[in-house]
Amino acid sequence: MQDTELFADDELLFTGEDADEASVKKLEPWRVLIVDDEPDVHAMTRMVLGDYAFEGRSLDFVSAFSGEEALGVLKKDFSIAVVLLDVVMETSTAGLDVARRIRTFINNSLVRIILRTGQPGIAPEHKVITDLDINDYWQKAELTSQRLNTSITTALRSYRDLCKIEQNRVSLAQLAMSVAHQIRNRTMTITGFANLALRKFEVDSDVAQYLNTITEESRRLEEVVDSVSEYASIDNCDHLNSEIFQLLEDVVSDTKVFAATLGKKVDFVVSLKRAVVDSRADLFKKVILELLKNAVFFSDDVSPQVELAVEVDSELCQIRISDNGPGVDDIDLPYIYDPFFTKRPEAVGMGLSIVRRVVDGYNWTLEVSHGTPHGAVFSLTVPI
Repeated sequence: MQDTELFADDELLFTGEDADEASVKKLEPWRVLIVDDEPDVHAMTRMVLGDYAFEGRSLDFVSAFSGEEALGVLKKDFSIAVVLLDVVMETSTAGLDVARRIRTFINNSLVRIILRTGQPGIAPEHKVITDLDINDYWQKAELTSQRLNTSITTALRSYRDLCKIEQNRVSLAQLAMSVAHQIRNRTMTITGFANLALRKFEVDSDVAQYLNTITEESRRLEEVVDSVSEYASIDNCDHLNSEIFQLLEDVVSDTKVFAATLGKKVDFVVSLKRAVVDSRADLFKKVILELLKNAVFFSDDVSPQVELAVEVDSELCQIRISDNGPGVDDIDLPYIYDPFFTKRPEAVGMGLSIVRRVVDGYNWTLEVSHGTPHGAVFSLTVPI
């Protein structure tokens, strides 16, 4: 009996080891991009990190020998977790340019970047850390095996956490869409029954007024739900080529219609230029439309004026939208992009929140300043 039990225990242990080994094999490795113009650095990095593992996952290496080659890889492969990036390659600042383009042109905010340089004077550490979104910065002469292991671990942990945050954001957006759908169904029912009940009462009766209030508040609630749905539906800021000239002309036409609904005869000063930007056309139009509608509403009541000006250089397109209204109070500046924050009692307060969501999704730059002599100026910078 004892021999049988021992054999059974041994067999169970053997089965468990097989199961554990199988589960480890199913884990995908972390993908690491090595960017350096020296083949020996690639070989050394692979050798040092060859047996490295984090959370049971090994490393899968991809090599690029120039900044342009690295950008080509990153444009196609969004599964790269860490980039080990040399600073001096085809130019003295090639690595810095790659790091900047990863965040702006490729719009990848998740991948972690570790800069390595053999010439630290060309890229001072303080300036690089301040100006660029990187995870670590090392001089090659100081980067021992232990330090490289530690730096990779820190970068992978950060990448893992950022991915979880992004997954939670997507889940929250899906929840918001579901809740909005349920609320919309209920408001439609409430409005429908309120309208049916209205037929049974005199137009000027108290009950009819109450029912009109119910209908109006249901309509406002639907506007809130629609705005939240629109905000939550912005899930993919896809990289597409969009010619902005016609898009801006269409948005200006839509804004003029909006101004007419407010009873404002706005003087539009428009200066457009042609450029192709990295954006979905519908999202680009949405951002400009919301900024223009905001400018129209807050423009001067007596002689309203709104300006839309476009400037283009070799890499960037700057769009400036300004009005001649009272401007944004300094006390309100920190909150203007918050959901439901508005100075207009009849508004929902989601327009600038939607703008911020798209701007952050594309890693564009949006700044607000005071106009001269008054008014507000929104300056949007978009990569060509």
